[in-house]
Amino acid sequence: MNRNNDHGKSSKAAHLQQQFVPDRLRQLRVALGYSTIDFSDNINVSRQALNQFETNRITPSYDTMLLIEKVTGFPSSYFFKPFSAANEGPFLFRANRTSLKKTKEFSRFIMLQMQEIYEYFSNYLDFTPVNIPLLEFDVSSSLDDIEEIAIEVRKHWGLGLGPISHVYRLLENNGVVLARLNKKLDKVDAFSQWRNGRPFMVVGNEDFTACRLRLNAMHEFGHLLMHTDSEFEDKVNLDPEFNELVEAQAFRFAGAFLLPRESFLNELFSFSLPHLIELKQRWGVSLAAIVRRCKDLEIITESKYETLIRQVKKYGRTEPLDDVIEREIPTAFSQSANLLIDHGIKQRQEILNDLRVPANLVEVLMGVKNGFFSEVESPSNIVNIRSLNNRQTY
Repeated sequence: MNRNNDHGKSSKAAHLQQQFVPDRLRQLRVALGYSTIDFSDNINVSRQALNQFETNRITPSYDTMLLIEKVTGFPSSYFFKPFSAANEGPFLFRANRTSLKKTKEFSRFIMLQMQEIYEYFSNYLDFTPVNIPLLEFDVSSSLDDIEEIAIEVRKHWGLGLGPISHVYRLLENNGVVLARLNKKLDKVDAFSQWRNGRPFMVVGNEDFTACRLRLNAMHEFGHLLMHTDSEFEDKVNLDPEFNELVEAQAFRFAGAFLLPRESFLNELFSFSLPHLIELKQRWGVSLAAIVRRCKDLEIITESKYETLIRQVKKYGRTEPLDDVIEREIPTAFSQSANLLIDHGIKQRQEILNDLRVPANLVEVLMGVKNGFFSEVESPSNIVNIRSLNNRQTY
């Protein structure tokens, strides 16, 4: 990962007055997929020395810190940045079957970065308060119960039963912190977690279709709403059947929220693909998810479901309208940065220096354009209007 050279110089001076944080090094190493052998070889130290770094018995030398910077792409100041306390809920991670353990570890690392970016901006700005209803939910609840929960959330937010025009904005307006990744985690669908009373989620990457991103967001919100038991994470990791159960519940919630039973069925009068495409455009839900919703509501048989899915799959990896329906973009972090910059509270480089994270990673998590932090800020008010008393008369 690239970083600004001035950022690197200032970080070295700054960390002299701070304590080395060994967990920063260990977590980043694991997140990047390095074994202790590989990492120690890359920074030219023994495995024993690396172990001492990560257990806080010794602090890496200046030269070793330079190598750690080179290998990880993170400025040395990152490893001297104190951790803030985190009351963490279960980390719920959804990926395809080829996803590796290191991908999950990197996802956890991303969640930590989101929390720290949020806390940084919270020093200066007020985020929308969390407005998520407290519902009694038992993991053994029926699917009909989940249908009712979806409607209760709509009522709580003052929504009717029609299409949701902007899912991300709806979630952000109710206190959820969202991010969308680049291709680095292309095997990950989404993940979410409560941290210090604030819900965080990553909805997927930039190559996902708009409909998939919307469904992912509501799927993860279903987890945040229903699966808050601290034991869920271990159960999901150890019990495949339990994992399938909570995933099915989150998917059912997403379908019930985006396509409420009553209004959806009132508009469904044919299973022809042209009509389903019309429904996709109106509701912002993929053809595959619409067909699945019909199956969940038991208005088509298993055989009919399989027939319709085969017809949808004939389109290949993309469905009709996938190039028309625009992908939504999270805005909370980008608005935060622009507010600080526009009001002269911080300059771009200051924000980057304060966060101590590589520019390209921060830009992705904040949803700003590539190169945002390298843009040169022009001084404002070069020319000012002179007061009447000081004007020369002609």
